[in-house]
Amino acid sequence: MAKHQWIDSNARLADAAERWNGVIGLDTEFQRTDTFYPIPGLYQLVADTEIWLIDPLAIDDWRPLTRALEDPATVKIMHSCSEDLELIAHHLGVRPANLFDTQVAYAFVSEHLSISYANLVKALIGLQLSKHQVRSDWLRRPLSDAQVSYACEDVASLPALHRLLSDELEAKGRWNWFREDMALREAAPIIDPDRYYLGVKGAWRLNGTQLGALKALCAWRESQAMAEDRPRNRVVWDEHLLHFARHGNLTMALIEARLPHRLAQRYGDALVTAHNEGRATPVEAALPRPLNGGQSALVKQLRAVGLDRAASLGLAPELLSRRRDLEACLRHHASTGELSATYQGWRGALVGTEFATILGTQAP
Repeated sequence: MAKHQWIDSNARLADAAERWNGVIGLDTEFQRTDTFYPIPGLYQLVADTEIWLIDPLAIDDWRPLTRALEDPATVKIMHSCSEDLELIAHHLGVRPANLFDTQVAYAFVSEHLSISYANLVKALIGLQLSKHQVRSDWLRRPLSDAQVSYACEDVASLPALHRLLSDELEAKGRWNWFREDMALREAAPIIDPDRYYLGVKGAWRLNGTQLGALKALCAWRESQAMAEDRPRNRVVWDEHLLHFARHGNLTMALIEARLPHRLAQRYGDALVTAHNEGRATPVEAALPRPLNGGQSALVKQLRAVGLDRAASLGLAPELLSRRRDLEACLRHHASTGELSATYQGWRGALVGTEFATILGTQAP
């Protein structure tokens, strides 16, 4: 088992934080089986070769950690950090600054976007890590020796990965590309309950009044799931909200025909209220329809350009040719005549001219 310090008091956290400057590695362990929010089970930090395991069940003054996370002068090394950032945002109420995601960095110097931490450590350092505690119970106390060992392994190699990947990014002239993408991730907005309806499957078929109802129903469901700390589908499924939004007059009879009696009784009045309020404020802009044949052909051309450019540079192909990014670029160009924000910056320098030529052929 790697040498580490167990932090289970506010005083110990404050003392440890004195060493958290310059460059630190960070990981989290949590559970999220039947809750809306992840439940923190452990925070792991590393600086050089020092490892700290922080017990969130024993700490109530998190200011020493949040100061370090928000400090723009301190690099925070993480791997595939989106779920960790969600946990930190909810539990600690902060957004870490100056992130270095090793998974993203590797995509800029290889052809692999979604490499696991264990595989990255093996590829760059040659160490074989254990994977046996991935689905462990991180809320139990005391943690087992195997859990502690796994938790230490999960951060021990982050400083070395940071050094190796930083050197390679610099050597390949891609450091600024990487930092541009990390800055976008740091600035990405927290999920807005009022925008959840945009991702509901089949919502594009609704008219403006129906979309107003769906928007309000989804926003209510988000707030309810948060308040109860329950997964969305334990409140009301998307497909049920879509069905309710289609109706001009939502009644308890319609609700009871779709939902289990217990849920209909609990949420029926609130669903009717949200539905009626939403219909009173229609959504003016229709949602995008699925691409037609001509548009799909253009996306295919864009993808071919992106794949070819990525292959020639040894980049992960998804960095230039992820389908949802290409579709968004096509739609944005159709309405503005400009490439989308994703294909500005370093991506624009690589494929912008060819993309603009291809998209210039689409009908207005």
